[in-house]
Amino acid sequence: MASRERLFELWMLYCTKKDPDYLKLWLDTFVSSYEQFLDVDFEKLPTRVDDMPPGISLLPDNILQVLRIQLLQCVQKMADGLEEQQQALSILLVKFFIILCRNLSNVEEIGTCSYINYVITMTTLYIQQLKSKKKEKE
Repeated sequence: MASRERLFELWMLYCTKKDPDYLKLWLDTFVSSYEQFLDVDFEKLPTRVDDMPPGISLLPDNILQVLRIQLLQCVQKMADGLEEQQQALSILLVKFFIILCRNLSNVEEIGTCSYINYVITMTTLYIQQLKSKKKEKE
C-alpha cells in the first residue's frame, strides 16, 4: 500500500502546480493502494478497521470538489468522442468512487452530490460509443 506521505506529496504537487498529470498520478496511486476494495463481495461488509477504505475526512481538503469538476469535464469530453487519456481518467474516477463508497460512512455524502449522475451519464455515453464503434467495424 502506498504511503499516506506519497499521496500527500502528490496532492501538494497538484495544488501547487495545478498540473492535471499530478491529479491523475494521485488518483492512480490512491486506487492502487486500495484496489483490494474493487473486487469484493458487496454483501459481505468489511469487519475490521484495517479492512476499510478511508473515510472522506482522511482525504485532502477540497478533493471532492476537484473530482466533481474532473467528472464533469470527462462527461463533456466523452460526448465528443473517446480519447484514450480521458477514458483512463474516467476509469480512475469511477474506481475512486467505488473504493470510497465501500466505506459505508461515505455513501451518504457521495450520494447527495452530483457524482452519481455524472458517472451514469459518462458510462452511458461510453457504452453508446463502444456500440457505434462495433457497428462501424461490422
